[in-house]
Amino acid sequence: MKKRKRIVFFLTGEQWVGLALLVLLVLGTLIAVKRLQPRDEVEENWVNDSTKVEFAAYQEKQDSIRKSQWKKTYKRDTIAIRMQMFDPNTVDSNTLVHLGFKPWQAKNLLKYRAKGGKYRKAEDLKRLYGMTDSMYQILQPYICIELEHLEVDSSANDSLRGDTTRHDTMPRWQHVKKDTILNLRTADTTELKMIRGIGSYRAKQIVRYREALGGFVRVEQLLEVEGMENVPDSVLKHFVLDTTDVKQLNINSIGVRQLSKHPYLRFEEAKAIYEFRRKKIRLDSLGQLNELECLSDEAIKRIAPYLNFDKNR
Repeated sequence: MKKRKRIVFFLTGEQWVGLALLVLLVLGTLIAVKRLQPRDEVEENWVNDSTKVEFAAYQEKQDSIRKSQWKKTYKRDTIAIRMQMFDPNTVDSNTLVHLGFKPWQAKNLLKYRAKGGKYRKAEDLKRLYGMTDSMYQILQPYICIELEHLEVDSSANDSLRGDTTRHDTMPRWQHVKKDTILNLRTADTTELKMIRGIGSYRAKQIVRYREALGGFVRVEQLLEVEGMENVPDSVLKHFVLDTTDVKQLNINSIGVRQLSKHPYLRFEEAKAIYEFRRKKIRLDSLGQLNELECLSDEAIKRIAPYLNFDKNR
């Protein structure tokens, strides 16, 4: 028996080292597995609704502190940019800053005016120190030169020189984009805002209405856009249509919901057209719609460019 015990318990040094490494490896594996799995469960239980609310409140408080520090350090960045019409010959420094001018740029402009300088056309503003091309392009649609003051100065100078030459009178306001002509079929919001009388809101409404229609067939359709009902005819003169191609609706395959989305058709009218088509199996011409009492001749005339009867489309 003693001999057997010596064989089992008295190992060589290399065997003891190997056994120790094996034990350490097994223990390390068990510890790693134990730490990974239960930890997720504990964290899930710990992050409850009340904890999330507290953390959100803390985060909001920290954000508020950072914002207040930012405003104290960078006061210029907190100024809201407001685009509006302005005359560089009469505008004040506060308005210039809100238009995006840096304070030193506004100071230079006022200093130029104090020395007797005048801006006779919008392009003269390019000479202002610090005026970049991109900045000028943004400001250009909002520049209006009030010519009344320029004419007074000019007439005063002429009288001093004894000049009795008659000068042609000009309108009080002259927009820098008076000769701009846009393609109403493709003009985007940036181009539309180049026209005096069309701001960001009206430009977006025009694009949305054009997409809802499927395209314009007449320039006068601009007056149907929300916010454009009372614009003067001078605004319409800035637009042309290079083609009257529009996105058409196949009246023989389209559903009621899609048909009623067109601005020229109410849901009741779209439903009546759909039911009429089911009775007729197929519609071949616009004249068949005259049989519908809910559609007037004027309504059919308006919707006509946006419908097709092709069975293959």
